[in-house]
Amino acid sequence: MNKPISIAITDDHPMILSGLKTILEKDQQFEVQATYKTIAETYSGLEKAQPQILLLDINLTDGSGNDACKVLHKTYPNLIIVAISNFEETSFVRSILKQGAKGYIAKYTESEELLNALSLILKGELYLSPSIKTKILEESLGKRDTSFIPKLTRREQEVLELIVKEFTTEEIAQKLFVTTKAIEAHRSNLIQKLCVRNTAGLVKIAIEKGLV
Repeated sequence: MNKPISIAITDDHPMILSGLKTILEKDQQFEVQATYKTIAETYSGLEKAQPQILLLDINLTDGSGNDACKVLHKTYPNLIIVAISNFEETSFVRSILKQGAKGYIAKYTESEELLNALSLILKGELYLSPSIKTKILEESLGKRDTSFIPKLTRREQEVLELIVKEFTTEEIAQKLFVTTKAIEAHRSNLIQKLCVRNTAGLVKIAIEKGLV
């Protein structure tokens, strides 16, 4: 019998972690070697564990999965990184694929599709969930989804409103009674969710989409 494919999962939602682990462990082809809830845990854990595949959430509490993918791909070039997300905005997909991810799978994917996707990726194919592939095809034909409005957490909404009001990182941290590092993480998540490059872009898109 062949040795199972070792997998690590990074996601900050316990139910998602548990669900993915259950699906994968029902298939003898795969073995869940480790689970992580943050980027920091992932960096630390991968120094010891050596999984063949990492399922990586793109939106984590301590930073951007996109940025983490870039670092991990450079540090572990043989590690197969597969993005998992509830977001289907094509800019997220294109960005993380550029950073070295070998696939982009929606979290609501059925177990059969998830297992099939991983099998195809192991064969060297790039995998995108069907709905995402359709959006990218439509964009290539000149059709764009202009109705996209990202779902923000309550704290992200608070941070965004204060950014628009021109509060500094330090001022926002003091106002919300959290660390500046936490605010920086929220800002990074907002930039990723709203598909912009910097704080100025955040302000512009927040106003355009009526988020503040």
